[in-house]
Amino acid sequence: MAATRTIARYAVPGLLVSAYHYLKSRAMISPSAQVQLSSDITFGKGTVVKAFAVVQSSGGAVRMGRNCALSSFDHISTGAGDVSIGDFVRIAPNCTIVGGTKEIWRRNTLIMDQPEADTRGLVIEDDVLIGAGSVILPGSHIRKGAVIGAGSIVLGSVAQYCIVAGTPAKVIGHRE
Repeated sequence: MAATRTIARYAVPGLLVSAYHYLKSRAMISPSAQVQLSSDITFGKGTVVKAFAVVQSSGGAVRMGRNCALSSFDHISTGAGDVSIGDFVRIAPNCTIVGGTKEIWRRNTLIMDQPEADTRGLVIEDDVLIGAGSVILPGSHIRKGAVIGAGSIVLGSVAQYCIVAGTPAKVIGHRE
């Protein structure tokens, strides 16, 4: 399984991945993006993944809806948890979205050999804007219409149409 994932992640040319997703769902993936070729990674019609973005699965699934934009230098990784992104979502550059994480507590086991600690994944609903440099952690649920301010760290729930910012992200307003 690990060998197959490694080949799908590193050995398949970007142009082939771009063509695959365009033919499958009419998503536009830059050949310079690093998108793992996997049935666990899907994009909706009209979604754009810009150059130098990274999308990879390590056991969970990545589902990105219609007409979304993933900017340059973004990184989406599943861990064991799924990453579900709705329709019309905009993710500014340099964001990290993580669906799972490792245990760290056992001293006698290398971190890389420790089990997955968090398999909850995360959900980002429709019509969300995530500002540049933000980090969305496992277990987060960002509801419809929310705005995440640049540089924010989100862990937990963000209500519909809330505007949050900070580290950790806190409510600073609401969309009208």
